[in-house]
Amino acid sequence: MKVKRQGILILFFCFIILVITGCSRKEAKDEKREYQMYYLSPTENTLEIDEYKPTKRTTEAMVQEVGQILDETPKKEEHFRLLPKEVNILDCSYDGEKVVVNFNENYKKMKNTREILVRAGVVKAFIQIPGVEHVEFAENGTPMTDSEGIEIGQMDRNTFVENEGENVNSYVHSNLNLYFADGDGSSLVKESVSAYYNSNVSVEREVIERLLKGPKTDGLKPTLSPNTKILGVSIVEGICYVNLDKSFLTDSMDVQERLPIYSIVNSLTDACNIRAVQISVEGENKVTFRETMSLDEPYHADYSLLKEEKSE
Repeated sequence: MKVKRQGILILFFCFIILVITGCSRKEAKDEKREYQMYYLSPTENTLEIDEYKPTKRTTEAMVQEVGQILDETPKKEEHFRLLPKEVNILDCSYDGEKVVVNFNENYKKMKNTREILVRAGVVKAFIQIPGVEHVEFAENGTPMTDSEGIEIGQMDRNTFVENEGENVNSYVHSNLNLYFADGDGSSLVKESVSAYYNSNVSVEREVIERLLKGPKTDGLKPTLSPNTKILGVSIVEGICYVNLDKSFLTDSMDVQERLPIYSIVNSLTDACNIRAVQISVEGENKVTFRETMSLDEPYHADYSLLKEEKSE
C-alpha cells in the first residue's frame, strides 16, 4: 500500500508540474504577443517590431502613451525612429472608437515609400489597443489627404494585411493580364496567364515580378529590363506604390517611351482593385522617365495603347 501511495503521489506531482509549466508557457507566450511597437528597419524599407508593455491599461492612457512613444527617439540603439525627426505628432484624440492622430505639416514631405511604412506602423500600433476600431490621420487639425487630394479617411486592422509564416508553402491561383510590347515596340499587347504563386507574395508584387521576367508569347517584347530590382510594392487607399531601383531608368528597352509605364499601370489595374499607380525610383518620384514621362504624379490605366489581345 505504501508503494502504491507513493506512486500516486508521484503521478499527482507530475501532473501539477505539467499544469504549472503549461500555464507558464501560455502566459509567457501571451505576454510576448500582447502588444507591439513598430520601428523602421536599418534599410528603411520594412517595419520591425519590439514588445510594448503599457504603463497603464485604460484605452485613453494607452492611446496617449503610444502616441508619445511614436514621437520619441527609440531607447534601443538597434531601433530606428519610425517618424522622420521633422515629422511630429501634435496630439492624439480618442472618441470611444476612433483615434485621430494629428501630425505637423512636415508629414507630407516624406518620400512615398517612407510614408507608407509610417502609415502602416502608426495604424498597427494604435489598432491593437482594446477599444480602438479605426485610425484617422490629420494635418494641423485638418483631415489628411493623399497625393490626389482625396481624404485618407478611416483605417482599420484590415487596411494593412500581411501573410506571416504559417502558410509559407501554400500557393494561390490568379488569372493575370500582363501587358508587353508588340514586335516593333510601338503598342501594348495583353498576355493572359494562369499564375500560381506563394501565398506570402502579394498579387501586386507577383505582377511586377512577371513583367520583369518578360512575355511567354512568341512575338512579344519585354517592356522592363530584367536587371530592375523591386524595392517595394504596396497598395494604400486605392493607389499602388511601386518602388524600383535605378535600373528602371538606366536600362532602357527598345520600346516606345510610354510602354514601360503603362505596362506596369495597366497590368496592376487589371489585377488589383486600384484607381492609380505611383512609381518611384529608390524612393524618389521627382524624376523623369526617359525624356517626358514625369513620375511626380500617379498614372491611371490607358488602354488606348493596346494593339491586340493574345492569350497564353
